[in-house]
Amino acid sequence: MWYKMFADKDFERYFEKSISRQYMRDTYVESYSHGIIVNEHRHGFGVFDENFRFVKSSRQMRKNNGQFVPKFNHKNIRYMDVDAVFVGNVFPQFGHFLLEHMNRAYVALDKKYKNAKFVLVNNKDVEPVPNYMFELLELLGVARENILILNETTQFRRVYVPVQGFNIPVYSSAAFGKTYDAIAAAVKQPKQIYEKIYVSRMAMQSRRTFGEGVVQKIFEKNGYKIICPETLPLTEQIALVKNARVLAGCAGTALHLALFMAPGGVVVQIKRNARAKCNADIQNLINDTKRLNGIFISGSVEEKPTDHCSSVPQIIGVNRHMRDFFDAYGFRYDEKDLRRDADDFAEYKRELAEYNKKYGGVGLNDIKHFIIHWSSCFVPGRERRGNFRRWLKRKLNYEG
Repeated sequence: MWYKMFADKDFERYFEKSISRQYMRDTYVESYSHGIIVNEHRHGFGVFDENFRFVKSSRQMRKNNGQFVPKFNHKNIRYMDVDAVFVGNVFPQFGHFLLEHMNRAYVALDKKYKNAKFVLVNNKDVEPVPNYMFELLELLGVARENILILNETTQFRRVYVPVQGFNIPVYSSAAFGKTYDAIAAAVKQPKQIYEKIYVSRMAMQSRRTFGEGVVQKIFEKNGYKIICPETLPLTEQIALVKNARVLAGCAGTALHLALFMAPGGVVVQIKRNARAKCNADIQNLINDTKRLNGIFISGSVEEKPTDHCSSVPQIIGVNRHMRDFFDAYGFRYDEKDLRRDADDFAEYKRELAEYNKKYGGVGLNDIKHFIIHWSSCFVPGRERRGNFRRWLKRKLNYEG
């Protein structure tokens, strides 16, 4: 598969260095008689064997960091006389759930586990649990009554622990791709099929991308169907995307829907932040998993450079990289199509001013960011580290 860049040199260097370390791995399933799935809530979760030894493959990994493995009370543990598949934990963010909390669900494709309970640990005490978590597993063939949201530490007759099939942004697996092939196949065909789809952020209630209206109008003028995923049922999102040959949009969760595309398609990602680091390497790993081609565009025209996961207002526009992309692919547009929306730009300026007033400015927040992340390096375990960072952010009045 191929990828093309319409980007500044810093972004190109970051991207190429990051993807050079990506790889595909094999998957397998471990089995533990009388295994214990631990829920210590904010302190962590995982699987232990009957002798209270931690099962290392149950550690939820992101890159080289894993969640904190808790100590727990060995007495009066609830027992369920059923087999259980350890899936992961409840995480109420759709994009991350797709990548990090469905990365063991491939075992649902094996009839051997048909009657087992598929366990999601509710360690963050999420209420209500988002329905898409049930929908995705049901589309894989797991009966609703076999989906167990675990609120307390429980020992089972047997616990199956599939190894992770995807790790941001390091590796993926054929099994992870097949998971989403199966989900897409289970969804009925839509009434109308669109070859080219643009997934818009304009209906988002928060963290919308300023300037997107101008950009998406040009895509629409060139045959792209504009959809706002959060306004559609999950099955409709999947049905539309699985039939698309091209999926375009700003970097973020919506483009992770590429997991449901057929091999050979193209994903066009518009980078919405000015700093080099972003999630393009994650999208590339998705593309490789599903054998998709990628186009990456530096689209930011923001006044204050931000990181990808930033609460600082972000704005995109038809800069030279965007225009180079349009010209390379024969997009039709007039000069008036390229003009920024004055009202949208004014709103961006207002929100940026409000952010600066509330948090002391982007520069000061960068210093706070450094202090938070440097000091948290000395805190062992991903869960502990995350709790420490949340505490320090409140103390420093930080919003990144």
